[in-house]
Order: sequence, then structure tokens, then C-alpha cells
Amino acid sequence: MDFSHEFEILRPYNNSEVVPAIQRMMKHPFLKPVLAYVYPDKDIDQVIIDFSNLTTVEAFQDFFSQHAVREVVRKTSTGLTFSGLEQLDNTKPYLFIANHHDIVLDSAIMQVLLYENNHKTTQITFGSNLMKDPMIVDIGKLNKMFTFYRGGTKMETYKHAVLHSAYIRHVLTEKKDSVWIAQRDGRTKDGDDRTQSGLIKMLAAGRKDHRDALMDLNIVPICISYEYIPCDIQKVREMYISQTQEYIKQPNEDFNSIVGGIVGYKGGVNVCFGQPINVELQKIDAHISMNELADYVVELIDKQIHTNYTLRAINYVAFDIVNNTSEHLGQKYTDQEKADFITYVNKKVASTEITDSKLNAMFIEMYAKPVSNFLNISK
Repeated sequence: MDFSHEFEILRPYNNSEVVPAIQRMMKHPFLKPVLAYVYPDKDIDQVIIDFSNLTTVEAFQDFFSQHAVREVVRKTSTGLTFSGLEQLDNTKPYLFIANHHDIVLDSAIMQVLLYENNHKTTQITFGSNLMKDPMIVDIGKLNKMFTFYRGGTKMETYKHAVLHSAYIRHVLTEKKDSVWIAQRDGRTKDGDDRTQSGLIKMLAAGRKDHRDALMDLNIVPICISYEYIPCDIQKVREMYISQTQEYIKQPNEDFNSIVGGIVGYKGGVNVCFGQPINVELQKIDAHISMNELADYVVELIDKQIHTNYTLRAINYVAFDIVNNTSEHLGQKYTDQEKADFITYVNKKVASTEITDSKLNAMFIEMYAKPVSNFLNISK
């Protein structure tokens, strides 16, 4: 099937589209404050002039994107660390399947790490539900994001799955570029990072040789860990409301989540690049059923993500509170760290209109879940 027309609609901007995009962004009222945030110590008028002269995707990522992420990390975290990248071949394309906690930063931080360590930056999925503000679209498409359709009827969802699968395969096997995709639709809201089997089935859609089709993609799990999860109380509030009624997003809620995730305090941030799963896929029957294959791949990805999650004091504090124990006190956290976390929880919960103590418990469970997942893997 020829998807060339559809690919043209999905793809990121190429160099010929950079100047028109820059010109559109120059007219947006948010551009000046954004550039002032990225370059706090430079003359903003000169920064705007330099920005207006960008003509290539690479120049945009070099001038704007890398500096933007590094400035966010400097202002909102205690530091960014990473591991595992040295074991990946910078001449090979990979499909990075990642846990998902922040709309923008998960993939943006990974891009900076790749860029700074002599790896090509990747194409990135860009949910169509987020493509509303023109400046968000231009920034995304200039950062090698491609449209990923969300929603629709069952038939539309299936057609989109086939299209997405074909495009990702095209990028990896023909263009030889890597791709980032989240392990699930939407961000993890309860702290339980789990890969959706539907994602794996989508990646093999339209192919009969399912196992080999997945091996062609060279899948690598990635785990990003934030000490303080971006938009944590907003996520828990949404889960709480969703238990009793349909949660309806307010106007600009996605945009506010993007901004909140960027400017909110994160504490320590770590990215762990996992190992390609092809070694494990080679061990199984090439004719395994799609359902069995999807379950197996999900298990491989989740095991790496749960193992590679950077657990911090607050995670162990939360785990002990949930399980009514002091098992990790003195080893993983101190009395003061426990007191600080409880203060943090109370402050966050008090910022909502919900007085039910269940919200408090759900908030703590979100921070405890990565420990539970790690311990279950370790058994």
C-alpha cells in the first residue's frame, strides 16, 4: 500500500519549511517571553534577531531546543543524569519505547542527551490532540515531531494504527532515523509504568511475520525518572474525579499541562537507556501468535523500565506509608525526609478543592508504585 501522501501530512518539517515557520512564530505573542526564558542572560532583541535568521532544522535544534531544555533543567531540577547510552551504536536507528510522565520533557530531554553525546536526534510522536496552538505545532514540527492521530471510531483507529506502523517502519528502515514513542496513550497518572499491548500490535500492523517485523524496528526501552513527578497533583485529581464521573478537560488544559510540566520543580532527573530487546526476541518462535508476542514484548519492556527506574527517598517513604511499615527507614530515607514528603503531600492536596482523604492516599500511592514494581521484578 502506498502511504506517500499520508506520510507527507504526518512528517516533521524539512529545511524548506523552517523559514515560514520561524516567520509565523515571530508574530506569536509568546515568542519573546519564551526566548527570554531560554536566554536569561542575553540581550533579548539580539536573541530575537538571531532566532529570525534560523534556516534549518538542525540550526533550530542547536539554537533553541538544546538551550531550552538545559535552561529548564537548570531552573527546575537539582540535576540531570543518564546511563546506558554508551552501549548503543550511534550509527544504527532505534525505536525508543519510553515511559511517559511529561508531555514535552520526556522526549525533549532524551533529544538533548543524544545530541550532546554524538547520536542523531530522533523523530518523535506528536499527539494530534495537542496540535492546537500554532506555536506549539511549529515548535513540535521543527523538533522532528510527527503527527500521531488520537481518537476516532474503531475503524478510524485501526486505519491510523496501520498508517502509524507504516510511517514508523519507513522512518527506521528507509530514512534510517530513530523514533521515540511513549509506551502508552497519554501520560502515566498513577505511577504505574505499563506498556500497552495495543502499541506492540500497532507496530506490527499490516505484517504477517510479526516477530521479525518487530525485530526490524530495533526496540530499546527508555526509562525517565523524576524525583517530583511533573503535574503530580493534577494527574491524581483527574484520576479521582474519573472514578465517579467522566473527566472533561477544561479549555487549554493540555497547554497548561505542557507549561506546568516545564516550569514545575522536578528535583533529580535521570534517563536510563535500556538494551535492545532483539536478543530476547530471537529466542522465541517466529510464528508465535500476535497476542502471545505482544504480551511477551510488553513484559520485556516493562521489566527494563521497572528495573531502571531511579528510586529516591520519597519513593521509599511513600512505599512504607502505603504498606504501614518502617522497613526502609534509616536505609533509604531519614525521619526528616519522611517529614518533608508528608509536608509536600499535604501542601499539594490542599491546593485542590477535594477534601476526601482518598485523594491523599492516591497521591502517595503514585510515588510508591515504582518501588512496588521494582520489588516485584526483583523477586
